[in-house]
Amino acid sequence: MGNGVRIPTATEITQLLAEWNEWLAARTDSLLSLEERVRSAGTAADQADLAAAFVCRKAITDRLDDVEGLARRDRGAAAARAAQPLHDDLGALVGRDLSEAATLLDAVVQRVERSVAGHEQQQVAEARVVAQAGTDLAVAERLSAELGMQVNHVAQLQLALSRRERLADTAVEAAAVRASLEAAANERAGLLQQWHAVGGRVEALAVAEARVRELAARCREKIVQAPLLAVPSVAAFHLDREPLDGLPWAAARGRIAPVLAKLDRVAAALAEAERRFQGALDRRDELRGLLQAFADKASAGGVMELPELDSLYQETKAVLWAAPCDLDRGGALVDRYVATVNTKVQEVAR
Repeated sequence: MGNGVRIPTATEITQLLAEWNEWLAARTDSLLSLEERVRSAGTAADQADLAAAFVCRKAITDRLDDVEGLARRDRGAAAARAAQPLHDDLGALVGRDLSEAATLLDAVVQRVERSVAGHEQQQVAEARVVAQAGTDLAVAERLSAELGMQVNHVAQLQLALSRRERLADTAVEAAAVRASLEAAANERAGLLQQWHAVGGRVEALAVAEARVRELAARCREKIVQAPLLAVPSVAAFHLDREPLDGLPWAAARGRIAPVLAKLDRVAAALAEAERRFQGALDRRDELRGLLQAFADKASAGGVMELPELDSLYQETKAVLWAAPCDLDRGGALVDRYVATVNTKVQEVAR
């Protein structure tokens, strides 16, 4: 910008000064904006560079004032002045001419801008981490007080966060302790809900026990191979319903969990007993239905009245309709009857 030896015209020097002043106004705005940002996010090096940039800006401003003053009376002297080296107030060289000084100023502004922007991003990221950790610890603090768990751990993390100690690790631990306490709170809610329903559940199990005992008695009366299985007694279940108010969750859980586990075992034992006793009766009914189905097949095939089939049918029917019913013998007889019917029907067909 203006380091040639040719004497510019009045229009040229006016245009040149206008361009320089426009550039200087833009750089002044950038420097003032950076000054605020460097205070909050800059390093010591950024502060030193910014100070040097202001010194450079002053030297350029002073030089432009000189050039503008000379241009009014001697355009040649003004052009020569623009091409001379620039020094700061202490005599240090700023640039060999206006263009070099401007290039230096631009480079410093860009470097400081990049540095500050990087630190601002770090500050934003750190602020997000701090905010999330603060939220996690607020939830954890409430739950730890309610549950009586990890109170000291949460307090230590709160202190570390306030001091910005090991921020990344503290944030990870805060999220972990929150998740742990939320899981414990969910478990507590579920177990307490089951605990409040224990009385009704015991009553329901007593009804189930009566049903299974009736089923077991019927099965033993009607089936030789009735399961050798005892029906659990709900009456033998001792229910401790002492108040849990004021107990830490770990202590309350220690009372609740064994009771619920025992109820689960009683319920599972009743369900298994019902399945096995009913299974024996269902097997008898299945064999009866199979016998009748093949008797119908024999009748349709015209072999129902054959002495061999008739005697086998009567024997099998007597076994299956006996009380108690021998399922092993009945099953073997049904297998023989099915095979014989199939053979006789095929012989008739041939």
